[in-house]
Amino acid sequence: MTAMASNKGSSIRARLSGQARLVSSVRAGRLLFRREVGLNLTHPLARKNTPGVVRAGGSDLSSLFDGTGSSKESKNEAKDDGEVKEVELNSELGLDYSLLRDLLAAGEWEKADDETRLKLIEMAGEEAVIRGWVYFTEVKDIPIADLRTVDDLWLSYSKGRYGYSVQKKAWVKSRKVWTKFFQEIDWVQGENNAYRKWPLEFNWVADAKKGHLPLTNALRGTQLLQAVLEHPAFEEKKKKKVNTSATTSVKI
Repeated sequence: MTAMASNKGSSIRARLSGQARLVSSVRAGRLLFRREVGLNLTHPLARKNTPGVVRAGGSDLSSLFDGTGSSKESKNEAKDDGEVKEVELNSELGLDYSLLRDLLAAGEWEKADDETRLKLIEMAGEEAVIRGWVYFTEVKDIPIADLRTVDDLWLSYSKGRYGYSVQKKAWVKSRKVWTKFFQEIDWVQGENNAYRKWPLEFNWVADAKKGHLPLTNALRGTQLLQAVLEHPAFEEKKKKKVNTSATTSVKI
């Protein structure tokens, strides 16, 4: 029995180690590609002349969930009003969230968004890492602990302004109507509610609209975003109802 448990543990560690090496390889490949190649992207959220990866048929992979890095430097120090709640970096997958914590602590909102995207891809599994983005059907298998760690980090360092749980509340407040939700978190602009162009037109600051960050690409459809918001990690605890109709009999 002990030998079986030991073999199983070794197998899990080997799989995670292999996945980590694969992620590192993918990151290195993309970095080299961005240095050497400049392509005009067709994605509505991507700006012109931004290095990226283009699929056959002209649709690019530089979406908000494909792992493509930031195209510009932006920094806005986290506000110092009040203490930042320390977040325990829990992970059922053995992932390291210390870089995300450090970027958020430094007010590097855009880089933190990039790191969040990469971590979500890692959470989704080896196939998502190879593919470079997440299928909405993969979200349900992501451990609660990992999604909550990411969300708690955003909540803590933004003083409750950013995070998936904040977006979930805004979505429910908007009666789960996407157009209203996008307006609520300021992902659209102008009279026609046009989607902001990524990354230049999003607000990488500490005091953007509540729920503005982190980003999730919804131009291909809202299924991925919905899967994240409906994940058990962000379910609100139901309050116990108190039965006030019951009466107690008193013997005299």
